[in-house]
Amino acid sequence: MPVETNYNCEHSRPYDVSTTAVFNNAALAQHVDESVDLQRSDHADGTWLSPDIYHRLKPFNPFHLLTEEDSNGCGLTSHMHLSRRSPHCEAGRDRSQMSSSRPRLPRRHIQRQALHSARNVAPQKLRTGRNNKLDSSLDTDFVSNLERDSKYSSHSNLEDEARYYDQMMEKFEEEGPTLSNPGESTLDMMRAEKRQWKKFCKTMGIHAKQALIACEAKRFKAYLIWRIDHSRVKKESTIITYWKVLSMVYARSACRYMDEGILYDIKNIPSYLTPQFGLDDSEKEKACLFVDDLSVLLNCHWVRDTEIFAHERLHVQMAFLLLVSGCTATRPGALVGKRPLLYSDIKLFLVQGEEQVPTIAMRLSLKHIKRSGRKSRDRKDFTFYEGADLVICPIIPFLALAFVDDAFEANIATPTKIYDLVIPDRKTRIHLKWKTEWAERSIFRDVEATSSGVRISETKHLQYSKHRHHFIRLGRACGFEKVLQFYDLRRASGKKITEALTPEECNQIMGHRHRGTYIRYYMSGFIDRDCQAIYLGSPSRDDLVRAVGRLTRDALAPTTLTDTQKLEISNDPKLLELCRRRQCYADKIKEDLGFPTIKAAEGTKWYLRHKSIQADINNLKRQLSDTRLSQAIQEFHDTVDTIEINNQLQGIMPTEVLAPSTIKYELKERSIAAKLFFEPLDNLDESQVFRIRARLIRNLTRLCKRQETPRSYKKAIPRKRQCTLYEDEHIEAVQKPKKIPRIDSTITESRELSEGDTLCCPFCRCDEEAGLQKRNFLFARIDGLRKHIQEQHLNLRAPGEGLVCPFQGCSAVLVGTMHFLNHSKHQHKLCLW
Repeated sequence: MPVETNYNCEHSRPYDVSTTAVFNNAALAQHVDESVDLQRSDHADGTWLSPDIYHRLKPFNPFHLLTEEDSNGCGLTSHMHLSRRSPHCEAGRDRSQMSSSRPRLPRRHIQRQALHSARNVAPQKLRTGRNNKLDSSLDTDFVSNLERDSKYSSHSNLEDEARYYDQMMEKFEEEGPTLSNPGESTLDMMRAEKRQWKKFCKTMGIHAKQALIACEAKRFKAYLIWRIDHSRVKKESTIITYWKVLSMVYARSACRYMDEGILYDIKNIPSYLTPQFGLDDSEKEKACLFVDDLSVLLNCHWVRDTEIFAHERLHVQMAFLLLVSGCTATRPGALVGKRPLLYSDIKLFLVQGEEQVPTIAMRLSLKHIKRSGRKSRDRKDFTFYEGADLVICPIIPFLALAFVDDAFEANIATPTKIYDLVIPDRKTRIHLKWKTEWAERSIFRDVEATSSGVRISETKHLQYSKHRHHFIRLGRACGFEKVLQFYDLRRASGKKITEALTPEECNQIMGHRHRGTYIRYYMSGFIDRDCQAIYLGSPSRDDLVRAVGRLTRDALAPTTLTDTQKLEISNDPKLLELCRRRQCYADKIKEDLGFPTIKAAEGTKWYLRHKSIQADINNLKRQLSDTRLSQAIQEFHDTVDTIEINNQLQGIMPTEVLAPSTIKYELKERSIAAKLFFEPLDNLDESQVFRIRARLIRNLTRLCKRQETPRSYKKAIPRKRQCTLYEDEHIEAVQKPKKIPRIDSTITESRELSEGDTLCCPFCRCDEEAGLQKRNFLFARIDGLRKHIQEQHLNLRAPGEGLVCPFQGCSAVLVGTMHFLNHSKHQHKLCLW
C-alpha cells in the first residue's frame, strides 16, 4: 500500500514527477538516449523539490540532467505531486540555478552517467492510481527504511561502490566462465585421461589443447582405438568410461559442452569397437554378501586364516570395518581413505535397557559421503549396540581399539569399569567422551617402521587399497569363487533395507537422490522370490531360492600357486626379457662404472634405469601371479562338482571335517580370541555372558599390542630353537616366553655372549610386541645381522637420538648410532660395522 505524504513548500508550486521515470532506471536511460540537449533547468511550471528529497533522489539523475523542453517531451510531468512547503526550498532553488549554468555534456557521457546510477541503485516500484498518479505521497520515514534495508544512505560513496563492482566484472571477464567443481577422485581421473590424450597427440604430431578444442569426431574415434591398442582394455564399459572422462576434460578446457552431433556420433562407437577388437560387453555380476556369508568370513578371519598381518591391530580393525560396512550399507570411502573415520565421529553411551547390566550403545556419524549434484550430502547417523552373537557384535572390536589407544577422557582402563557405572535417575544415559588429543585421530590406522620395530602410527590412516587387498585375500581363503568386493556388502545391505523400510528412508541410507539409482546399479539380476509358489499356489520355499542364489564357495579351493605354476610364471617370455635388461643395467653399474653394489650407484642414470626396470618386473610378476591364481580357482570350481559326483558313485564319500581339529597359533591372545568368539552361549545366564564379553574385550586389547612373526623369520628357524606347544582345549598356541627380569642397576661391564646369542638381534629380542620366533631368530652370518640392525633399527633413528642399550642385562644410556656401535663392540664383543 502506498504511504501518503504531503510536501508543502511555501515558495513553490506543485511539482509532478513520473514514478516510472524516477524509479525505473531502464526507462530513464531510454529517455536520456532520445534527448539531444540535456542540461539542468527549472521545470515548466517552476516547481522545486525540497532539498532533502532532492538529495535522496539525486542518484537517479532525473532533475539535474533534463531541460524544460526535454522533460516535457519525455513525459515526466503530471505523475507525482510533491507539494510540501520547506524552509530549505530557497537553498534548493539556488543550487538548481547554479547547476543550470553548467556547460552542456556530451550525449554518451550522459548515458554512461545514467547507466552508472541505474547499476548502483535498486529500483523501487510504487503503485499508481487509475490516472497514473500516486494514490499517496512518499513518507520520509518510509524512504529512510528503504535506505537502511538496502544499505544505501545519503552519505555513502556510490562512485567507490560502482568502481568495486566494475573491478569484479573485469575480474570475472578475465577469469572466463565459471567451471564445475568436481571431487578429488574425479579430478584424478581427468588428469590421467589428459595425460593419455597428450601422448596420443604427440604420436600424431599435433597440439594437444588445440586438437581437443577443435572437437572433431574422427579424432576422438582414433583416440579411443589408440587407447585399446596401448592398454589392456578388455571391457566395452572401460572404453565408455574413457570417453566420458575425456568429454569432461573437453568441457573444462573449452569452457563449454560438446556439440550434440559429436556426442551422438561417439555414443554409437562401441557398436564398432566391440566386434572389431573383441571387447566384452557383458555386465558385471551384482553379487550380494549377506550375513550368512559374512559369518563365514569372520569365522575364517579369527580361526582358520593363516595370513600374517604386519600388526595384530589390523586384524581387529578388519573385523570392525566389515561389520560397520555391512550394517550401514555405506561406500568404503566413508570409512577409510582420504578422510577416514575419526573418534569424533563416534559417540559412545551407556544406556540402561531392560537387562540388569547397562548396555553400551554407539552413535556413528558418516560425514565423508559421496557428493551428488556438486554438493556434499548431509551426514548420516547410525546406532549400534551390543549383540547376542559375539562374532558379529561391532561394539566388541571397537572397545578394544579404544582401550588400546587409551582414548577415554575418564579414567577407564577395563570394560568392567564401564559396566559398574550407575546411570542417575535425572539422566537417560552417560556419555563416554574422548580425550581432546584423540578426538581428531583416525580409528583405522596403518603401521609404520620405527627404530623399535613395526608400530601402529598415530597419524597415518589405513588406505583403502590395503584394506581391499586383505578383503580379497580373506575371500579366497574362505574358498569363494568370486573375487569379493566391498560393494557386495553394500548391495546385500541395500536389499535388506529396501525390503524393510520406505523408499525415502532407503534413499537416505544408501545416499541416492532417487530410487532409480538403486534399480540400475545395485539390484541383482537374481530374483530371490519363489515365483513358482506364487504362480502355482504351493507353499513358499524362499529359503531354497536364496540358497541357490548365494555365492559359490568351496573350502578346498586353491589359495596360493603351486611350485609348477610359479615356474611357469618365471619362464614367461616378457618377464625373461625384462630380467635380461635388468642384468645389462647391473653389469653397466658394476663393470663400467666401477660401483661395488647397485645401491652404491644411487643417483646415477643407470641406477634410475635399473630401479625403473625392477619396478616393471615386480608389476609384471604380480599381474601374472594374480591371473594364474584366478585361472586356477576358476578351473577348480568348474571341475570339482564332477569329480565329487564321480567319487561318490565309486563309493568314496566326502569327509565331514575339512579343517583340522587343532590349529596352531603363535600368539596366545589369538587362540583365546578364537575360542571366546565361538563359544556357545545358549545355556549361560546374563552374568556369565557378561564375563565372557568383558574377557574377550580385554584379550583383544592385548592382541592389538602384538605382532606375529613374519614369514621371512620363520623359514630359517632351527628345530632346536622352536618353542614347545601347549594345548588349550581344541586350539594350540605357542607358549609365551618368560619375562626378562628387571635390572635395578646399570650394567656396563664387558660380558661375553654365548655363540647362539651373538647372532640374535638385540633390538628384536627386547621388543615386547614382536612374536616369539622373531625375538629368538638366529641369523646365519654376522653380515646378515649387521644389515638387519642397520636397515631395521639404526637408519630409522634421528641423528643424535639417544637410546638405552638393547642387550639383555645392560641398561647403559647411549647417545647416537656411533656410540651404540662402539659400545656393542667393546662391551658386548659384537662388531656391527
